[in-house]
Amino acid sequence: MKKTLIKGLVATAVVTALTACGSDNDDTSSVNKFDLTIAHINDTHSSFDPTSFDFTAQVNSADFAVRTSAGGYPRVATALKTARAAADDADKPFLALHGGDAFQGSLYFNVLKGAGNATLLREMGLDAMAIGNHEFDLGNEPLIEFANKVNFPILAANLDTSADSQMGDVTNIMPYMVKEFNGEQVGIFGLVLEDMETISSPGEDLVFNNEIETAQATVDTLKDLGVDKVIMVSHIGLDRDILIASNVNGVDVIVGGHSHTLLGDFTNIGNGNGSATAGYAEMFTNPNGTTKTCIVQAGDVAQAVGQVDVSFENGEITACEGNNTLLIDNDFQHKYDGDNRVVLTEADQASTEAFVNEQNNIAFTEEDALLRNIIDIDYKPLIEEFEGKVIGQVFDANDPTDSGMLDHVRQPGVARKGASLPVTGSEAGAQVAASMVWKLNKQGYGVDMAITNTGGVRNSIVAGPEGLTAGYVVGSLLYFNNELAIVELSGADITLLLEDTINYSLTTSSGSFPTFANIEFTFNGLASVGEQIESLNVCPDGVAVGSCTAIEDDTTYKIATNAYIAGGKDGYEIFDTKKQSEVVLSGFIDNESMIEYVEALTTEGKKLVEIPTGLTFIAPADFNIDDPIIKPEDNQ
Repeated sequence: MKKTLIKGLVATAVVTALTACGSDNDDTSSVNKFDLTIAHINDTHSSFDPTSFDFTAQVNSADFAVRTSAGGYPRVATALKTARAAADDADKPFLALHGGDAFQGSLYFNVLKGAGNATLLREMGLDAMAIGNHEFDLGNEPLIEFANKVNFPILAANLDTSADSQMGDVTNIMPYMVKEFNGEQVGIFGLVLEDMETISSPGEDLVFNNEIETAQATVDTLKDLGVDKVIMVSHIGLDRDILIASNVNGVDVIVGGHSHTLLGDFTNIGNGNGSATAGYAEMFTNPNGTTKTCIVQAGDVAQAVGQVDVSFENGEITACEGNNTLLIDNDFQHKYDGDNRVVLTEADQASTEAFVNEQNNIAFTEEDALLRNIIDIDYKPLIEEFEGKVIGQVFDANDPTDSGMLDHVRQPGVARKGASLPVTGSEAGAQVAASMVWKLNKQGYGVDMAITNTGGVRNSIVAGPEGLTAGYVVGSLLYFNNELAIVELSGADITLLLEDTINYSLTTSSGSFPTFANIEFTFNGLASVGEQIESLNVCPDGVAVGSCTAIEDDTTYKIATNAYIAGGKDGYEIFDTKKQSEVVLSGFIDNESMIEYVEALTTEGKKLVEIPTGLTFIAPADFNIDDPIIKPEDNQ
């Protein structure tokens, strides 16, 4: 019989109501002890419904590949409410925090904007949330409306709203807050991306200050107020969180987001380690050489909840332990015949449930009935008709695991729930770029190629049971609704753009890696800067057709892209600084164009298939390629 409680959360649940005190806090010795438990989520991306999750169970002492449903807002709500209930029972301090990026990610957001998130998150008992970059994707207004509706503060210490007449009046967006637990004060401050305006669309009057400088100044302010226990809830990514820990004194815990990192060891279920950089609740030494910072993060798309137990003595952190727990259903499927997934036999179902019940980082979790009813009654009818429209079929003959999927990677060699594709890059991105060329040339723009960013392509292209749906394209593949744009550059500047954006991706922003159509080249990361783009050719009818010729440095080419990076954002400054003429905004939207492109293929009796990406990627010596390569047979 399956368990319906969250083992990984409840087993370590030293949690309590916000006004309660821990028993250790009554210590009458000279050492002032304080224990706190934090439950946390991040990058939930409007994942109101569960998503599929693959893992390996041990059945009859053998590996057994299983697919199930995981997460979704109702399961997260159950996890957080269970943790808070345990807090009341155990009389222990407890916080529930969100590391930002509630917006975007599903058709729910396209239809409801921020309103659905506000309604559902306010039912979860959150204590605070950081602002993610996607909270600004539609400008300031949806974020303002969201902040005014939720029942928890939105934190961003390095966001200056004073010059913005509307956002400056929003009282629920603040730099920090202080929670009191029976006389013990805990400060919580938020940190957002200092380069927010380059990857999102905040109002022009907002100012985003330096992350490290702001973090230290905020800690100092809290210390001056007598607050000696400080938590940072951030949306800057794991690498920058580590930079904060290494450059700022006095942040005890960082609850992070943005990099979608499921910290922890998941080798027990065949999913490896969440990060090669840090473990879950790993402690990093501050620049003073004595104090430390504990860092946690809980993956993405509402599949997991993290819980960390933190101990303090005289205001300094002494211990930090916990784990992420994946929240799953027991609707298991397996490929018995190696081809089709079907429900498990009764014996295998029982064995798989028994295996899950023995693990501490994956747990059966019931959906919260209130949230499920809100979603099913108020929201689903608004999207079902559009969501279900089948526009075409997907087929990847090279994929040994799922021929109905074209895999997506941001960077070659680093999987995002699909193949690693270390040489060729994104299969999905290649088709998105091809749709841009198709749409604009159908309208007479005469573009020579497309170059766009892999971060704008949000997922693999996945066919449902009946085929690829319009809802998937809009809600999961291209949910930013970017306008197609045309930029003119010289051949020499295209070469420079490709080298710059790839290196920017490898060092700064993974989503800036280019994906393209109608060009082919080799990026040689072992070559000297300035000589890394080799054999750059233009292929007017697509790489698959051939007829490619070497790019000419002095020739001006028309490039299809999206309006976001056409403005020079996300490492694409050359689009702005080297353009030969003013950027042309076409008025066509990327996801709508993709839908038309797939429908046109369907009309011609064709499927959306894997096409050559045009890329040969030779990684720099210090770049981490997945080891082992995921789905090596699919790297064609």
